[in-house]
Amino acid sequence: MGRKTDLSRRDFLKGAALGTGVVGAASAGLLAGCTPSGGGSSTPPPPSEGPKAQSFPGILDENDFADSLLELDPITDFIDEKTFDVVVIGAGTAGLPALLTALEEGATACCLQKEDSAISQGNGCGAVIKEISDEIGIQKWMQGYRASNGYRMNMDLFQFFADYSGETLCWTDKIAEEIGFPADSHSVSGSVEYADGGRVAYAMHSFGPKPLSMKELVEKMADLAVSRGAEIFYKTPGVQLIQGDDGRAIGVVGKSEDGYIKLNATKAVIVATGDYQNNDSMILKYIPDTFRFARKQYNKTGEGHLMCMLAGGQMARVGHCKQMHDMDSGGTFFANIPLVALDDNGRRFMNENVPMTQWNNSLANLYDQDDPGVFYRIYDGAYEEKIPTWGNFRPPAPKAMENYIPELTTGQGVHKALIDTHRADTLEELANIVGLDYNKMKAGIDRYNSLCDSGDDVDFGRPAAQMTKIDTPPFWCIKSWIRLTAINAGIQVDEHYQVIDADRKPIPGLFAVGTTGGGPCCGTDWTMGGGTSIGHCMTSGRYATIFALTGGLKPSKPVAWDEVAPLYIDVTDPNAVFAK
Repeated sequence: MGRKTDLSRRDFLKGAALGTGVVGAASAGLLAGCTPSGGGSSTPPPPSEGPKAQSFPGILDENDFADSLLELDPITDFIDEKTFDVVVIGAGTAGLPALLTALEEGATACCLQKEDSAISQGNGCGAVIKEISDEIGIQKWMQGYRASNGYRMNMDLFQFFADYSGETLCWTDKIAEEIGFPADSHSVSGSVEYADGGRVAYAMHSFGPKPLSMKELVEKMADLAVSRGAEIFYKTPGVQLIQGDDGRAIGVVGKSEDGYIKLNATKAVIVATGDYQNNDSMILKYIPDTFRFARKQYNKTGEGHLMCMLAGGQMARVGHCKQMHDMDSGGTFFANIPLVALDDNGRRFMNENVPMTQWNNSLANLYDQDDPGVFYRIYDGAYEEKIPTWGNFRPPAPKAMENYIPELTTGQGVHKALIDTHRADTLEELANIVGLDYNKMKAGIDRYNSLCDSGDDVDFGRPAAQMTKIDTPPFWCIKSWIRLTAINAGIQVDEHYQVIDADRKPIPGLFAVGTTGGGPCCGTDWTMGGGTSIGHCMTSGRYATIFALTGGLKPSKPVAWDEVAPLYIDVTDPNAVFAK
């Protein structure tokens, strides 16, 4: 969790050449499989490391495999062999819905998991509730996100989310009730009724604010799956995909501590291994503008993507959509309030009226500091009076901030490893607390205050109404740390999340879901509604499995909105969801 970044990244970028690979066809039989290796991503693999020289399809090259656990030589010696209808790779917010849904559909199923438990990030998911929306409202809502993402949406997958996320959300609420871990909050605040006609109901539930709340949910979902008859092989990464002579995915080889296990799949292999943010070679190919930033997750080295590409799949077009956030250091209280921002040298570097989801675009040019994601947001003791004069901003009261100040409290909800909000009676004391050179901080604030005196931000054009001085103790600082949270793009899939080849033909039996597969949002920065990312993971995992088993998209045990609506709205008034 440290903030120091290995400078070898910068050095590597200077001389790195993106390999084009050798175009070749992956032969039938045992192909390299999924699941990440340990370790982070601070040091890129030297070009000489990796599997023995051989041909790879497309732009794959040996550097893509350097950190992975994939094994390219055919494995034929097994300590055990089992057969299931569905083999899921990855026990997260896409893999667990796939596993539980397979069981609901009457199939036998297992799951390979590299870690020793189920894992997840985030704290909740969102969905479109079709039962109380109308089609024109849904399309207007979708058009808003098309615009905010530069009209780069994958409309097949976005429509898939609009059509099936609602039932998935309701199903998740029922699962959460069964396992005794209900959501902490339920909201319909994202719903819209359009003045010129149309309405869309958008619901979200959250399992926070507990740290690692979704992890606890998926752990309990995994236990439920086992109780219903699934087998989960923990600490057993998938290391090879098995394909038949016709190219169909027919199984996976897992590597346990005792040896190799052959897991045959009679219906489908569902790849749900997460994104590839810890694979430096892939980052440089598909999303190079994130390379200098630290990564928020670990062991996400792209094995699921590599497995699918060796089987004939293709990566989604670049640049891949990214989430680069800091929702921890100051909570969400100040995320979209334009607090004065200083870099590691105490200098303002942007007009602060930039959404948190796109701070990375301003930070990317901070080449004279080791970690471009670290910066300092400063405000003063009069913020309750000053900030409302800036526009439509409502800051929290100091009492609400007490749980975000490690020096003042260690109360419930405080995650001291992440929270980085501080206050002090003097700027010098504050600078010492946050590790910023006081003279540099003072110079940056003095410059900003002088612009406030003049009434014009000639440096960055901040609106005049926001030019209020930082001069009233106590002084506050949120030391923010923007890191790569998630990559919402992966292997090309069709409208059912079946992996497709270069001719856009489905590869039989092979599905990629969650952040491993496709991605409805193709904008360069993730600007979707709250809970959409996890909602997409859960929806794709559940419904890809339904399609794999039934050839359709109708679950045998659907959960309707009216079964969970009391959690979200006053059911005596169906229009309450749209109350303003």
